[in-house]
Amino acid sequence: MHCQPCADRTRQDLTRLPELLAAIWLEATHGTARPADVTTSRPAGIAPWPGQASRLLTDHIIGGLTEIEDDIRGLRQLGPRPTDFREGAAVTSTVRFLEAHLDWVLEHHPAAGEVHERGSGNPAAQIRAFHRAAERFTARDARMEQKAAPCKRCEWRALALADGADYVECRNCGLLMTPSEYENWAGEVAANTPYRNAA
Repeated sequence: MHCQPCADRTRQDLTRLPELLAAIWLEATHGTARPADVTTSRPAGIAPWPGQASRLLTDHIIGGLTEIEDDIRGLRQLGPRPTDFREGAAVTSTVRFLEAHLDWVLEHHPAAGEVHERGSGNPAAQIRAFHRAAERFTARDARMEQKAAPCKRCEWRALALADGADYVECRNCGLLMTPSEYENWAGEVAANTPYRNAA
């Protein structure tokens, strides 16, 4: 269901999440990493409490990961997830569980065939979204070279090439293309776009 580069990227993103969650926690306690443009949603007139953005993002990521684990345990008829850990140990346990079952998830999970886009039930897309949010929050995301052609899968203008990356990636659905595949695709788009004289 998933190409090998996508599977490798998902595994890499998953294994980096515990360290990124620790960096998010450091932001809450020491104000070390959060970029100035990160905001939280809250009703007008209610002041944010210290570490609010960090805590909300941490809860979102941990909740999402444990939901994926619980889903896999149910689908594979495994025992319930242990709940007697402290938060850090629970994250480590969940990530290890997901790593051990990732090949099955990418091939056999009922949502494995869904497109890789935000809001999808596809576990790989969810893991990628958690990783992306954590990187952005901790200002570790790579500089992106935005591409002009729309994505060939979701049709969003969200294709970009990160510094040092081997693939052009759609920041919406996660599609990966080699630079030469992108150039061929951009050529097709240009050839099929009617020219309009500006005069």
